[in-house]
Amino acid sequence: MTDKEIILEYIRGNSCGILNLCWADLNAMYLPNVNLSGANLSYANLAGVNFNGANLQNVKLVGANLVGAKLSGANLCGADLSGADLTKANLTKAKLVNTKLTGAELSKANLKQANLIEANLISANLAYAILVGANLPRADLSFSNLSFSDLSSANLSGSYLLEATLFGAKLLGADFSNADLSESNLSKANLTQTNLSDANMTKVVLTNSIFFNTNLIGTILKGSNIMNIAHSEEEKLENITIPTPTKVARIPIIKLNVANVGLYS
Repeated sequence: MTDKEIILEYIRGNSCGILNLCWADLNAMYLPNVNLSGANLSYANLAGVNFNGANLQNVKLVGANLVGAKLSGANLCGADLSGADLTKANLTKAKLVNTKLTGAELSKANLKQANLIEANLISANLAYAILVGANLPRADLSFSNLSFSDLSSANLSGSYLLEATLFGAKLLGADFSNADLSESNLSKANLTQTNLSDANMTKVVLTNSIFFNTNLIGTILKGSNIMNIAHSEEEKLENITIPTPTKVARIPIIKLNVANVGLYS
């Protein structure tokens, strides 16, 4: 039997036990709403597969090829996708609570309104990914690449982004309250109406970033610098540097006049 025939028999209930299809070739299969909970599909070829609405809870997908896969509304809670390739995958409204995505390739993936509470995205590549309205409280994105990603209105409260790269990222209205962004790179990022209250932004790079109505109340900015920031797309501020403070920085919400950016209470 071929790999595709094996999985179809399993779905029909003609197979018992845990499904093990490591290295299987299931390219472009149509499997919406399927229940494969607990299955082992590590290193399987699942490129273009349709898993919309599928139950993939606790599934092992280590190193799997999910390029262009359709996973809209799928339940991937507790799944292991370490090193998986999800380039251009559609994960809109997918459930990824406690999901392991360490080192996963998610460039240009669509994660709009996905639920990623406490997900592990350490060293993941999310360049150009769409995360509009995504829910990521307490998620770990340390060392991840979020360059040019869209995190508008996303919830990243209490998340970890140590040494993460957010170059050119859209963070409009995103919530980073109590997040740890130590040594991250936010150059050319758009922080319009971003909530950074009580966030740890020690040694963060903010060169050429856009600040407009950004909430910096209680933000730690020790050792960080803001060079050539813009108050809007049109306005540039020349060589504004935040000095290393001796205590936690307490900076009010930035208004039209940002002359007080370097003041601390």
